[in-house]
Amino acid sequence: MPRRSVLSATALAAVLLTAGCGGGEGPNGAEEPVPTAEESASVSGLDASSPSPEAGDRAAGSPQDASRKSGEGRWTDASAAPALKDVRVSGHDAYDRVSFEFADGVPDYFAEYVDTLRHGGLGEEVRIAGEHRLKIVFVGITPRSTFEDREGTPVIREIRDLGVFEGEMGVGIGVDSEGGSRAGFRVKADGNRIVVDIAHSPASPPD
Repeated sequence: MPRRSVLSATALAAVLLTAGCGGGEGPNGAEEPVPTAEESASVSGLDASSPSPEAGDRAAGSPQDASRKSGEGRWTDASAAPALKDVRVSGHDAYDRVSFEFADGVPDYFAEYVDTLRHGGLGEEVRIAGEHRLKIVFVGITPRSTFEDREGTPVIREIRDLGVFEGEMGVGIGVDSEGGSRAGFRVKADGNRIVVDIAHSPASPPD
């Protein structure tokens, strides 16, 4: 074989060997390094040593709004107002939940953060664990609706019955978010329940 042919074959083999090793040219024509196994794991989210998210990095499904919420109820019996039957607390990855279960439908409701909680009938201040106080009011509810005050989670510190007065029942929820500011929350009716989801981290600042 002529010498020129041998040199051409050798050069071609070198080019093919470089391409087979996974290298390539970047946008500026420079050869880019092949990522290591450790770098690939980090990019795909599999690196167990990655730092935990900051408070501002909201987890999927976490409520972000701390403003007042309200909603309409649903009565299943025209002659009977809804009655509170049970209160449950559950923890989730991005938020914790308080579930209020009713009989004969669900009442109208509104929820907002307040500086002071007060008993509906007596007007006396009600102390509660937690830096922030979220008040839920159920409108159009039977006087027999009541529950035992209870502790919750590290975020939902305590839940207290504020009494029923003129068909309105107040519930106080003491909240401590991981960032210190008021946590985002959402309220929704779900069948015979009204659920309140409270985020672990502070609400997003308003636009």
